[in-house]
Amino acid sequence: MSVPNINSRDNRTRKKNSSVDLSAMMYGKIPPQVRELEEAVLGAILLEKSAFDSVTEILKPECFYVESHQLIFRSMQSLQQKNMPIDMLTVVE
Repeated sequence: MSVPNINSRDNRTRKKNSSVDLSAMMYGKIPPQVRELEEAVLGAILLEKSAFDSVTEILKPECFYVESHQLIFRSMQSLQQKNMPIDMLTVVE
C-alpha cells in the first residue's frame, strides 16, 4: 500500500502562491492593497453624487495601489474642479 507524498503537493501549492510581484515590493514588504475596495470606492463615487466630496477629504490619487485607479481618481478630481458632473460618460472622456 502506497502512502501519498503530502509534502510534494504542499510544495507545489506553496510555489504557486509564493509568486510575488517583486517590482511592487518596498523595503521588503508588499504595500497594502485591496483592489476590490478601490473599485468599490470609485464605483460609489460614480453612483452617488455627494460621495466625491466625502472621499476627497480622506483620499488622494496616491492612496490607490492600482495605477489605473489613480488615473480614474485624478480624472474625477479634474471634473470636480471644472464643476462638471462625475459620471461614467464624463470620466471615460
